[in-house]
Amino acid sequence: MVLRKLIVMLCLLSIYGLALVLRLPEFDRKNGIKEVFLHDHGDRIEYTIVFWDEDHPHTLTDLLYDLYRFYKWGRFYDIETFFLYPDRIHFPDDFCDSETYFQLENLHNQAELSLDQFEHFNGKPVVYISTWNHMFSNKPLRGVSYLSYKVEKTAFGTRNDAERKYSWRKNVKLKLTLWLFFASLGSMLTTILLKGRSKLCIVVKGLTTTLIATIAMLNAQGPEWLIFAGLIFSLMGDVFLEFDSLFFQGMLAFFTTHLLYSIAFFKLFGASAWWIFVLIYAVVLFQYVFLKNHLGKMKVPVLLYTVMIATMLSLSFAVLKHEIYYARTLIPIGAILFAFSDSYLAWDKFVKKLPMRNFVVLSAYFLGQLFIALSAVVI
Repeated sequence: MVLRKLIVMLCLLSIYGLALVLRLPEFDRKNGIKEVFLHDHGDRIEYTIVFWDEDHPHTLTDLLYDLYRFYKWGRFYDIETFFLYPDRIHFPDDFCDSETYFQLENLHNQAELSLDQFEHFNGKPVVYISTWNHMFSNKPLRGVSYLSYKVEKTAFGTRNDAERKYSWRKNVKLKLTLWLFFASLGSMLTTILLKGRSKLCIVVKGLTTTLIATIAMLNAQGPEWLIFAGLIFSLMGDVFLEFDSLFFQGMLAFFTTHLLYSIAFFKLFGASAWWIFVLIYAVVLFQYVFLKNHLGKMKVPVLLYTVMIATMLSLSFAVLKHEIYYARTLIPIGAILFAFSDSYLAWDKFVKKLPMRNFVVLSAYFLGQLFIALSAVVI
C-alpha cells in the first residue's frame, strides 16, 4: 500500500505537480504557501493549498478572527481547495474576481473556468491569489507585483489529510500539546502560590518544567531536540536552586541550557545581525559591571554565565531573518523572558532584595521556557 501511494505520488508530481502556476502579491509574501496537498480522483486532481495565515485588513478584527478560526477549525493556517480537470479548473467556494486585495464583500464564490480563460506561463495556467483570505482568480489585480510561487513542499492527500495534519481538533499530537500548554500554565501558577509557603513547591516546580519539556519532546525534529535537552538541564537547575548550598550547580545546569539553546538556534536559523550581538552584549555586560563588586568569588563564573546568556539571547533573534510564522517567532520573546528572570534573580541574590521576587522570576522563567518549547510546534 505504501509503495503504491509512493508511485502514485511520483506520477502526480511529474504530471500535475507543476501543471499550474500560483501567484501571490509580493506584499503578502509572509502569508505565503506552506504546503500543497495533491490527490488523484481519477477524473480530476485535487489541489489543497496550505497558507501560513490570512490577515484581515483591520488589525483588531484580524486578531479576533484568528482566535475564532483557531477555536472553530483548530488552526491558524488558512487552507483552500480547488480541482484541476483536463480542460478546466473548478473552485468550489474560493473564487473571487476582486477589484482590490483587501475586498471585504462577495469573497467566497463558486466558479468553473476553462483553461482557455487563464493566462499561461510556459504552457501552464496561472492561478492568482486575489484577496487577503486567499480566494483565487484567473486575473491579476491592477498595479500589483506578484511572486510566482515555487512549491517546495508537496504532500499526497486530500483536504481532510491537510486538516488532520494542521488542525489540533484532528491531530492528536497537537491536541495533546494544547492540553500540556494549559496544564503547564496551571502548574506555573501553583508553583508561584506555593513558593516560600510549602515544601511541595519543589515538586510542582519540577512538574511545570517537565510539562514544558514534554511539549518540546512531542514536537521536536532535528536541532529542536537540543531544546528538549536544554529543558532537561533546566529541570536539574530548578532542583539545585531550591537549596542555597547547590547554587553553583544550579548555575552550571542553566549555563548548559543556554549553551544548548544557542546551538539549536544557530543550527535552525544561523547567526543574527552583527549589531544585535553588539547591542545585547553591551546591555548584558553593562549589568555585569554593576554586579561584579557584589560577587566575591563568583566573579568569573557569573561573567561566563553572563556571556552565555548574551550569546543565547543574540542568536534567538536570527529567526526574524526568515519568513517563518507563528510559534517560531516566540523564540526571541521566550529568550528575553528567560534572560530577564536570570537577571532579576542575580540582582536579588547578590545586590539587594527586590520586590515580588518569586512572582517576577518564576513567571518570566516559566513563560520564557514555554514560549521556546512551543517554537517546535511549527510543522
